Order: sequence, then C-alpha cells, then structure tokens
Amino acid sequence: MNYARFSKPSRYIGREINTVHKDASLNIALCFPDTYEIGMSHIGLKILYSIINSIPDASAERVYAPWTDLDDYLRESGLPLTSLEHRRPLKDFDIVGFTLQYELSYTNILNMLDLGGIPVRSAERKDKHPIVIAGGPCSVNPLPLVPFIDAFVIGDGEDIIKEIADLFLKLKGQMPNVKNREIYLNALAELEGVYVPSIHDASEKKINKRIVYDLDKAHFPDKPLLPFNKIVHDRAAIEISRGCTRGCRFCQAGMIYRPLRERSLENVLSLAQRSISNSGYEEVSFTSLSAGDYSGLLPLIRGFNQICSGTQTSVSLPSLRVGSISTEILKEIKKIRKTGFTIAPEAGTKRLRNVINKDVTDEEYEETLTKLFTEGW
Repeated sequence: MNYARFSKPSRYIGREINTVHKDASLNIALCFPDTYEIGMSHIGLKILYSIINSIPDASAERVYAPWTDLDDYLRESGLPLTSLEHRRPLKDFDIVGFTLQYELSYTNILNMLDLGGIPVRSAERKDKHPIVIAGGPCSVNPLPLVPFIDAFVIGDGEDIIKEIADLFLKLKGQMPNVKNREIYLNALAELEGVYVPSIHDASEKKINKRIVYDLDKAHFPDKPLLPFNKIVHDRAAIEISRGCTRGCRFCQAGMIYRPLRERSLENVLSLAQRSISNSGYEEVSFTSLSAGDYSGLLPLIRGFNQICSGTQTSVSLPSLRVGSISTEILKEIKKIRKTGFTIAPEAGTKRLRNVINKDVTDEEYEETLTKLFTEGW
C-alpha cells in the first residue's frame, strides 16, 4: 500500500509503542467507529485491549473507522478493512466488537462491517462470519442497531469481556473444526448482561447491566498506547471514579453509570506513576464524570505533585462542576504547569438550570471564575 496517497498515513501504520502482537486461538477485533485520533483517546477501548491481551490464548487487535481517503482506496481496489496489528481482515476474526459512544457513529459501524467483508445485517451472516458484539453507553438502548448486531453487552465491560473470551475459547476447544453461530449465540445469551436479539424477546426478558463495584480490583492498563500523530487527548488518562450522584436531567451518563464508585488514592497514584514511566507523557488527566466530586481530590493532587516533581509532569482535570474548585486545588495544580479548565454553565439562566436540575447560581459561577483569574488562569 502506498501511504503517500493518504492525508495522514500515520493513522494506518500500526506498531505503536506498547501495542501487543501475538498469535492466539481466539482473535478479537476492537472497533472504534470514528477516526484514529478520536479512537486512540478512548480509555474504554484501551482497557479492553489490555484485558484481552492478558489472556494467554486470546488476542485483541484495533480497527478504527477509515478517513474518506482510505475508504475510497479500499473500495476502488477491492481490498478489505483490516486491523492495525496483523492486517487481518474483519471477516477473519472470531469476534468483532464495536463500542457505542454516540448515535451519530452508527453509520460508521455499518460502513466498517461492509468494508470488512461482513454482511451488514445479522440475518444474512453465515457460520463462517464473526460474531458481532457491541457495548458502551449507547447499548442501554440497543433497539436501533438490532438488525445489525448479534449481541449487546449492557453495562461495565471489564468482567464480561473475560467471560466472553473464556466462553469462546471453551467452545472452540470443544468444536475445533466447526463453527455454529447458533451455538455461540445461545451460549452468549446465558451470560448476565448480554442481550442477543435473535434469542431474547426484549419485551419479556429483563437484561441486568453488568457493574464493576470495586474499581481497585478492576483491570486498568498502565502502559498507554502511544500514537504516531496528534490525537484528541494526547496524555495519560487515569479513571479516578465512575458514576455520579448529581442527577442532571440531560445527562445520560450520570444515570447509566450508577452507582458512584471511586478508585483509591493509592491506586490512582500508583497507576499514574507507572503510566508516566511506561509512556514518557508530560501530562496526566484524572478523568471521571465529575472529577471535582472525588472525595480525596486535594490529597490526590498533592500526592501526584510529590511523586512527579522531578519529571515536570502536570495534572489536568476534565469538566468541573462549579463549586468544586477550591483555591487550594488551584495552587497545587499550578505548581508544575497550569493546564486548561472547563466549566460548563449548561444553560444561560437560573430558571433553565433549575429545569435541568443544574442548581447553580450566577454568583457561584462568578466566584469560581474569580478564583481562576486570581490564581493566574
């Protein structure tokens, strides 16, 4: 392939630092239905990638939605969409998994299936085709994609992905030369948190979402995949909590990721230190739906500054709730380097904020901005 024909060839090269290349009995494609720059910024895909590749006889490979230049080239040349790790066509995997982050990416899922040589509709797939599984926040409403997806995973993925891998390895061992889609789908339907449209009647069977209750026991990668070009969030990212208690009426994530769970301060600092050592990043982001509500935020930032003072590595926080920013936190953050702050009003008037259950006054916004400007932002 002549990479000079593409606007950003680094999207399609693969072999980034900390990627895994292994031969395995079970091959799983982790597909992100958006471009490389967005997909490489997604923590969830990196978690699943690390978990699957930690299983001795299973391998995870990444596939991102091609930009129009590669899309046109593949269609003109009759070549299939392949993974970055082993250039394996999508149709040759055992499992093809998609993450459902936002509804506007659904057409990219259909396009990737088509480019990968997989029939777009589930009903048209034969035994030779991979099982297509989808998960992520949008899987709480799977019905729009029911004609195209073989199975949906509802809820957190850390535990269920290991169960799915173990199940497929067991079935492949029992039927080494036979692949019967019906047997695999029936077995998947028995797992808690898995919805199989061809088997489950959505009006009759309730699917309980999977929940990882203890984040300290959950797998989290400490070897960040290092991109070849500039990505949306080009930094080490550590999830400090999952879920939220605020109940804003417009926020899907605040509802579907309940209950609120926190990773311990010691665990977060250990992950941050190892991630920096394994990547060389100069910025670490502590991510969550509401980082300002993390119970030990000030001690966390102080501890981070202590262990990273010699590396000139700074800390950044995602969108913060007004009222959660203290002068002490700002002073700690700027000790190494001032990073950006995002404060979202959500609505322009107090009345509208009350309607969406965002109980914040104009005075509280002014007070927060005053603190930021006073500390040099």
